[in-house]
Amino acid sequence: MIKSFFRRNKLFLLNLTSASGLLASSDLFVQIFYEKKKALDNKRLLAALATGAVMGIEGHIWYAFLDQFIVQRTWSNVFKKVFLDQTIGAPFYTLTYIVGTSVLEGRTSSRELIGDIQKNFLPLYLVDCFIFAPIQIINFKYVPPLYRVPFLSLISFIFDAFISAYKHQHQEIHVHDNLK
Repeated sequence: MIKSFFRRNKLFLLNLTSASGLLASSDLFVQIFYEKKKALDNKRLLAALATGAVMGIEGHIWYAFLDQFIVQRTWSNVFKKVFLDQTIGAPFYTLTYIVGTSVLEGRTSSRELIGDIQKNFLPLYLVDCFIFAPIQIINFKYVPPLYRVPFLSLISFIFDAFISAYKHQHQEIHVHDNLK
């Protein structure tokens, strides 16, 4: 029974665990090597893990939809998928990351969430487009659907480290500005 559950849900579980594990790993990397924290921010780490899980589910659903909507791997279709991914998927992922980590880190007021979105959305989205448009061409043309989200999650490790460092550096500046 358990084997059949895993067999039936292999792609979903792979997408969920790769996205959550690598987002949390990249935040851990940032905390240890970039921020040089003596004690880990476990709340932030769990927020990354949970947000990554949500993003893994989103990726699972989004790429299944794209594969059903645009079936053949022609160059024309690859560019259609990249366009849709960058205009629909990327903004959604960026908002999920910002809102998910903010809420799970305890910034739940609408003022805090709107502030986090205003400070972080555009820079993170633009970097996402710059980095992931070419990567998505490779992904949609050559990577089998089973490995699409794990491939992106692995590539995303560096990007996730950047967005974690950017968002939390920005956040600390904001906190210090309020103390004045």
